[in-house]
Amino acid sequence: MQLRIGGYLLADQNTDLLVTRHGLGATINLQNLFEMEEQTQVFRLDGFYRFTPKHSVEFSWYSINNSSKTDEDIDFEWGDENISANGALDTYFNTDIYKVNYVYSFYHSEQMEAGISAGVHVTTIDIGFSGSYDVDGNISDSTSEEIRTTAPLPVIGFRLKYNILPELSVKYSADYFFITYDNITGTMSDVLVTLDYRFTDHFGAGIGFNSTRMRLKDETNDDYDIYIQHDVAGGLVYATLTF
Repeated sequence: MQLRIGGYLLADQNTDLLVTRHGLGATINLQNLFEMEEQTQVFRLDGFYRFTPKHSVEFSWYSINNSSKTDEDIDFEWGDENISANGALDTYFNTDIYKVNYVYSFYHSEQMEAGISAGVHVTTIDIGFSGSYDVDGNISDSTSEEIRTTAPLPVIGFRLKYNILPELSVKYSADYFFITYDNITGTMSDVLVTLDYRFTDHFGAGIGFNSTRMRLKDETNDDYDIYIQHDVAGGLVYATLTF
């Protein structure tokens, strides 16, 4: 079993959001409109457990919390409402990502390993804003809006590991999904490349790069439909514990 504990250094984030009610709504970009951060650092936990040389289970978890506070008046559409924010508006876009994959290594030697995977990628999304704003030219009765959704999406993928030296290895993994189920439509690509160095049999360190592109349409809510296009890319720095 191996645990990989470290940081995910997000170098770029881009999020488009469309909220529709009664067929009305317009796409907004969270980074441009609300001036949310494109770069941040988050804690990340990965690992795997190998049952046999050919069978293993992977897992991963990290949370990305974005927030901002605008200083100027802004106008945007939220479903069938025209929002005019008066001065400061607090906004947030928070995601929790959980991954669990089964991996079958169809080729396994001392120098190289190749396999295929199948599992589930669960993303919880929480979006909202609060402050002083008008709706369609009238003072709003409420002071906040919030949307939450959870997307349990099945994935299939490919794994490749190559041992450059006995203590130095490079790994490549790619996961993909496309699903239409119960008024949820989603696509995703998740590509990860890492370089690991073992100092001892139990301790090591590594660096990597991860790129995730997700498209999600959720029509399960009675009040609104949402479409999210979320792209994230960044580097990883971590320590490994093997036992």
